[in-house]
Amino acid sequence: MAIFTVRKVDAVQAKQELDELEIDGIGQLTAFEQTLEETDKRSFSEFRTLITYMNYVSDGKSLPNTKFRDVTPDGERVKEYEFKSKHLRIYAIKKEGGKLIILCGFKTTQKSDFRRFRSLKQQYLNSIGS
Repeated sequence: MAIFTVRKVDAVQAKQELDELEIDGIGQLTAFEQTLEETDKRSFSEFRTLITYMNYVSDGKSLPNTKFRDVTPDGERVKEYEFKSKHLRIYAIKKEGGKLIILCGFKTTQKSDFRRFRSLKQQYLNSIGS
């Protein structure tokens, strides 16, 4: 079974907290950033834009649905969110005082990423007894 911890995202300095999920000591946002930095400089620029979006939303400001949207299925009690750029996606959930990044991915793998995101979300919530 995976060990889940939560770590503050230092790049976001805003009114609300923004944390990233660590799975077995590996931060999901941090690992995605490192992968992009090493392998895909074009997408790394988009990643920096997504950080800006996260700062904006964490300050209580709104963005158009093309950049940030609620993707919570009907009947789900924990809100789900998607930060979007042209090629990148960052998936988060609502937590007390802010949001928690669960998974990062690419538009091309969006369908499988959604399944993984929801699975990780449920595993995390089960691990904290929620």
